[in-house]
Amino acid sequence: MDTAYLSAERRDMQDYGPFIRFPSPSPPAPVTCKMAAAGACSVPDLCRHARRSEQQPFPTGAINRRAVRRGQALYRAGDPLVNLYQLYAGSMKLRITNSAGTEQIASFPMAGSLLGLDGIETGHHMCDAVALEDSLVCVLPFSDVLACSRTDTEAALQLNRAIAHETSHYRRLLMVMANMSSEERIANFILTMSERMATNGYSPQEFVLKMTREDIARHLGMKIETVSRALGRLQSAHIVDVSRRRLCIRDPKALSQMGSSR
Repeated sequence: MDTAYLSAERRDMQDYGPFIRFPSPSPPAPVTCKMAAAGACSVPDLCRHARRSEQQPFPTGAINRRAVRRGQALYRAGDPLVNLYQLYAGSMKLRITNSAGTEQIASFPMAGSLLGLDGIETGHHMCDAVALEDSLVCVLPFSDVLACSRTDTEAALQLNRAIAHETSHYRRLLMVMANMSSEERIANFILTMSERMATNGYSPQEFVLKMTREDIARHLGMKIETVSRALGRLQSAHIVDVSRRRLCIRDPKALSQMGSSR
């Protein structure tokens, strides 16, 4: 990814911080989006067509960005679908809770992900979107998304691709949980995080995991103790180094063989 984009994103984060001093509503960003210009936005045409409602004091064509502090929910299960959200900076976790109170972490969206697609089927969100760190999202009113999809073929294609991408993610997750051992699941998870870090312009071999081990366990259908033991075995085999949430891949080839073994 263009380093100029990364430095611009860091400046954006500095300009917006600290988040607790944000006025409500938050100030709009310029019409020209650095993420779209760098090719990192998966739905640039949807963002380009997003309009402000009459109730919002923003100029037409401005991008409304919302700050979400660490631990806060962007939306919760049961909330009506009003907006889709493009994750501009930061990371989230999508959490599903059943009637018995059992939690499953469906995914860990990073910058560039489109959030809110879970609400399209019923008109209400099916999961909680919770920030793993201070984050910024571009707000895309769903009514505007539908309107531009009817008239802009490329925008409609981008929306369909985003939906298909999310479907493919859950299909791969099901395959991992059904067919892989605990070490293989962890190896596959680390590989996935490494690839996504590279996509966002960061080091694919050394990075900080924003989620807790409990989150990882609830994502992969494991117990926390099993996650810790699996990471310990990968470290003993000199495949990775783990220090709290900081992870370093020492043997990418061995990790790839283990994480893609089935």
